[in-house]
Amino acid sequence: RSAAEAAISKMDQSQLDGRTIRVNESKPRGQGPADRAKGLGPGGIGGFNPSGREEVKLYVGNLSFETGEEAVRSLFEQYGQVTDCFLPTDRESGRVRGFAFVTMPAKDAEKACLSVNGIELEGRSLRVNEAQPKGMSGGGGSGGGFG
Repeated sequence: RSAAEAAISKMDQSQLDGRTIRVNESKPRGQGPADRAKGLGPGGIGGFNPSGREEVKLYVGNLSFETGEEAVRSLFEQYGQVTDCFLPTDRESGRVRGFAFVTMPAKDAEKACLSVNGIELEGRSLRVNEAQPKGMSGGGGSGGGFG
Protein backbone atom coordinates (compact mmCIF):
# COMPACT_ATOMS: atom_id res chain seq x y z
CA ARG A 1 0.00 0.00 0.00
CA SER A 2 2.77 2.45 0.87
CA ALA A 3 4.42 1.85 -2.53
CA ALA A 4 1.13 2.63 -4.29
CA GLU A 5 0.65 5.82 -2.25
CA ALA A 6 4.22 6.88 -3.09
CA ALA A 7 3.60 6.25 -6.80
CA ILE A 8 0.38 8.28 -6.71
CA SER A 9 2.11 11.13 -4.91
CA LYS A 10 4.98 11.14 -7.39
CA MET A 11 2.99 10.79 -10.63
CA ASP A 12 -0.22 12.74 -10.00
CA GLN A 13 -0.32 15.97 -12.04
CA SER A 14 2.86 15.03 -13.98
CA GLN A 15 3.27 15.50 -17.74
CA LEU A 16 2.94 12.74 -20.34
CA ASP A 17 3.14 13.59 -24.04
CA GLY A 18 2.34 17.24 -23.30
CA ARG A 19 -0.71 16.49 -21.15
CA THR A 20 -1.11 16.61 -17.41
CA ILE A 21 -2.10 13.21 -16.07
CA ARG A 22 -4.16 12.53 -12.98
CA VAL A 23 -3.19 9.50 -10.90
CA ASN A 24 -5.31 8.48 -7.95
CA GLU A 25 -6.59 5.43 -6.13
CA SER A 26 -9.45 3.65 -7.82
CA LYS A 27 -12.61 3.59 -5.73
CA PRO A 28 -15.62 1.36 -6.27
CA ARG A 29 -18.40 3.21 -8.06
CA GLY A 30 -20.30 5.43 -5.66
CA GLN A 31 -17.71 5.47 -2.91
CA GLY A 32 -15.62 8.48 -4.01
CA PRO A 33 -17.90 11.30 -2.81
CA ALA A 34 -18.26 9.61 0.58
CA ASP A 35 -14.63 10.53 1.19
CA ARG A 36 -15.68 14.17 1.40
CA ALA A 37 -17.45 13.35 4.66
CA LYS A 38 -14.07 12.27 6.06
CA GLY A 39 -12.49 15.66 5.36
CA LEU A 40 -11.29 14.85 1.87
CA GLY A 41 -12.75 17.48 -0.39
CA PRO A 42 -12.03 18.68 -3.89
CA GLY A 43 -8.96 20.39 -2.47
CA GLY A 44 -7.61 17.18 -0.92
CA ILE A 45 -6.85 16.52 2.74
CA GLY A 46 -8.17 19.34 4.88
CA GLY A 47 -11.07 20.12 2.60
CA PHE A 48 -11.50 22.90 0.10
CA ASN A 49 -9.45 26.10 0.48
CA PRO A 50 -7.97 25.26 3.90
CA SER A 51 -5.94 28.50 3.88
CA GLY A 52 -9.12 30.58 3.61
CA ARG A 53 -8.12 32.61 0.54
CA GLU A 54 -10.75 34.95 -0.91
CA GLU A 55 -10.05 33.69 -4.43
CA VAL A 56 -9.26 30.12 -5.43
CA LYS A 57 -7.55 28.84 -8.56
CA LEU A 58 -9.07 25.64 -9.93
CA TYR A 59 -7.23 23.11 -12.07
CA VAL A 60 -9.39 21.83 -14.96
CA GLY A 61 -7.94 18.71 -16.57
CA ASN A 62 -8.78 16.39 -19.45
CA LEU A 63 -9.86 19.18 -21.79
CA SER A 64 -10.03 18.47 -25.49
CA PHE A 65 -7.19 20.08 -27.45
CA GLU A 66 -9.98 21.80 -29.41
CA THR A 67 -11.60 23.42 -26.34
CA GLY A 68 -11.01 27.17 -26.16
CA GLU A 69 -10.93 29.67 -23.32
CA GLU A 70 -14.44 30.94 -24.05
CA ALA A 71 -16.00 27.47 -23.61
CA VAL A 72 -14.21 26.95 -20.29
CA ARG A 73 -15.01 30.46 -19.06
CA SER A 74 -18.72 30.22 -19.94
CA LEU A 75 -19.02 26.82 -18.23
CA PHE A 76 -17.58 28.17 -14.97
CA GLU A 77 -19.46 31.48 -15.15
CA GLN A 78 -22.63 29.47 -14.52
CA TYR A 79 -21.40 29.18 -10.91
CA GLY A 80 -20.14 32.74 -10.35
CA GLN A 81 -17.67 35.37 -11.46
CA VAL A 82 -14.56 34.13 -13.25
CA THR A 83 -11.69 36.52 -12.52
CA ASP A 84 -9.16 34.64 -14.67
CA CYS A 85 -9.19 31.76 -17.14
CA PHE A 86 -5.89 30.51 -18.53
CA LEU A 87 -5.25 27.63 -20.97
CA PRO A 88 -1.49 26.92 -21.15
CA THR A 89 -0.13 26.36 -24.64
CA ASP A 90 2.70 24.27 -25.98
CA ARG A 91 5.79 26.42 -26.64
CA GLU A 92 6.56 24.78 -29.96
CA SER A 93 3.15 24.16 -31.53
CA GLY A 94 1.12 26.93 -29.84
CA ARG A 95 -1.72 24.44 -29.25
CA VAL A 96 -3.49 24.27 -25.92
CA ARG A 97 -2.14 21.53 -23.64
CA GLY A 98 -5.44 20.01 -22.51
CA PHE A 99 -5.90 21.72 -19.16
CA ALA A 100 -6.81 25.11 -17.74
CA PHE A 101 -6.70 27.21 -14.59
CA VAL A 102 -9.85 29.08 -13.58
CA THR A 103 -9.79 31.64 -10.74
CA MET A 104 -13.00 32.50 -8.88
CA PRO A 105 -14.14 33.80 -5.50
CA ALA A 106 -13.77 30.94 -2.99
CA LYS A 107 -17.49 30.28 -2.40
CA ASP A 108 -18.19 30.16 -6.14
CA ALA A 109 -15.07 28.09 -6.83
CA GLU A 110 -16.07 25.36 -4.39
CA LYS A 111 -19.56 25.16 -5.88
CA ALA A 112 -18.11 25.06 -9.42
CA CYS A 113 -15.51 22.45 -8.47
CA LEU A 114 -18.11 20.09 -7.03
CA SER A 115 -20.56 20.67 -9.89
CA VAL A 116 -18.22 20.59 -12.91
CA ASN A 117 -15.93 17.73 -11.85
CA GLY A 118 -16.85 14.70 -13.94
CA ILE A 119 -19.18 16.42 -16.41
CA GLU A 120 -18.54 16.23 -20.16
CA LEU A 121 -17.35 19.19 -22.19
CA GLU A 122 -16.84 18.67 -25.90
CA GLY A 123 -16.74 14.89 -25.48
CA ARG A 124 -14.28 14.80 -22.54
CA SER A 125 -15.02 14.06 -18.89
CA LEU A 126 -13.51 16.96 -16.94
CA ARG A 127 -11.39 16.61 -13.80
CA VAL A 128 -11.62 19.67 -11.57
CA ASN A 129 -9.87 20.30 -8.27
CA GLU A 130 -8.23 23.07 -6.34
CA ALA A 131 -4.92 23.91 -8.04
CA GLN A 132 -1.85 23.34 -5.91
CA PRO A 133 1.12 25.74 -6.01
CA LYS A 134 4.19 24.39 -7.80
CA GLY A 135 6.24 22.19 -5.52
CA MET A 136 3.27 21.16 -3.35
CA SER A 137 2.50 17.88 -5.15
CA GLY A 138 5.22 16.01 -3.29
CA GLY A 139 6.96 14.50 -6.26
CA GLY A 140 8.28 14.45 -9.78
CA GLY A 141 7.11 16.41 -12.72
CA SER A 142 6.12 20.03 -12.82
CA GLY A 143 2.53 19.83 -14.04
CA GLY A 144 -0.69 20.73 -12.28
CA GLY A 145 0.84 23.55 -10.30
CA PHE A 146 0.70 27.26 -10.76
CA GLY A 147 2.83 30.22 -9.82
